[in-house]
Amino acid sequence: MKPEFNSLFEEIKLPNGAVLSDRLGVAPMTTYSGNPDGTVSDEELAYYRRRSNIGSLFISACIAVSENGIAFPNQFVAFKDEVLPRLTQMASAMKANGNKAILQIQHGGRQGQPSLIKTNETVAPSAVEGPAGRPTPRALTSDEIMDIIRDFGEATRRAIEAGFDGVEIHGANTYLIQQFVSEITNRREDEWGGSLENRLKFPLAVLAEVKRVAEEFADDQFIIGYRLSPEEYSEEGIGYTIEETKILTDRLIDGGIHYLHVSLMDFQKLPHNDKAEGSIVEILSEKIAGRVAFVVVGSVKKPVEAVAALEEGADIVVMGRQVLADPEWTEKVKQGKENEINENVPKEMIGKLDIPGPLWERMVKFKMVEIDEEVEV
Repeated sequence: MKPEFNSLFEEIKLPNGAVLSDRLGVAPMTTYSGNPDGTVSDEELAYYRRRSNIGSLFISACIAVSENGIAFPNQFVAFKDEVLPRLTQMASAMKANGNKAILQIQHGGRQGQPSLIKTNETVAPSAVEGPAGRPTPRALTSDEIMDIIRDFGEATRRAIEAGFDGVEIHGANTYLIQQFVSEITNRREDEWGGSLENRLKFPLAVLAEVKRVAEEFADDQFIIGYRLSPEEYSEEGIGYTIEETKILTDRLIDGGIHYLHVSLMDFQKLPHNDKAEGSIVEILSEKIAGRVAFVVVGSVKKPVEAVAALEEGADIVVMGRQVLADPEWTEKVKQGKENEINENVPKEMIGKLDIPGPLWERMVKFKMVEIDEEVEV
């Protein structure tokens, strides 16, 4: 291995004492490939096992914590004990090479799909029409909010029972937790809305419940992460700014997270307005100030880019689309064969990457990764 890549393979200790053997990992990516009953499929097990040698932090696709929060066709679910045997197999597959298996727990909110939900409706902090012509969700009652908070706790309990090394609370990508933080989607006038202090109550209550369950059922090495989108600017308006995310960051650290994961398409992205402080990664790294690990994703394809992300302020770099194209990425770096890394899917590797069928179809249709020849689905 070339010495300029040594920093990618340094150990890091999380605040709870858990040790990660390197600074690499797999980002959460939806597979659309679960079984009809919400359990993990054989294709998914093969997919996770194949990518278990990428890095020490392996974050799963998001699992629905509540029946009224299903966001994707064939999403696996965490709201019933019947899914435990397959979740156990999934945890085992993910950590087949000694890495940490993290289950990402999520509720879709207004991003859910009514056709996949028994009540045929979506719920959200407020009855604000969803994007892309989706129906207007029903505003949650106070009792339902408490039920969903408990659902996050129950999902955590099942993750522990299944053998996962931790959970990641999905507070990004405009799903329910972000909907509570955002002024666009949270127009409540009770304790859960209005001021920033009130809009942050839901994510912090979810964290407190996850932490409570972990303390009851897991050992001290159980990892709690939180994923966030650093700012929200859209056609609907400004949901929150990087300055408000700084406040949330402090509250999450005080609440006991072990890592913060920022969701970005490019790790060098600048904030929407104030660019004087540097990139989003630089800004949040300075705010975190080493108190917890900082996990970054976004347009990392080559090891030189992973090193650059560390230099930007990341502690751990996770990759998404790149590990779809080349699940042997890390081994090639270790062997000094980084020039052989496939940024695109080679013609001769089509059908040999253990990518579940429904995910492969989406990759081709939406050009999630480039493919070295025209492929019909």
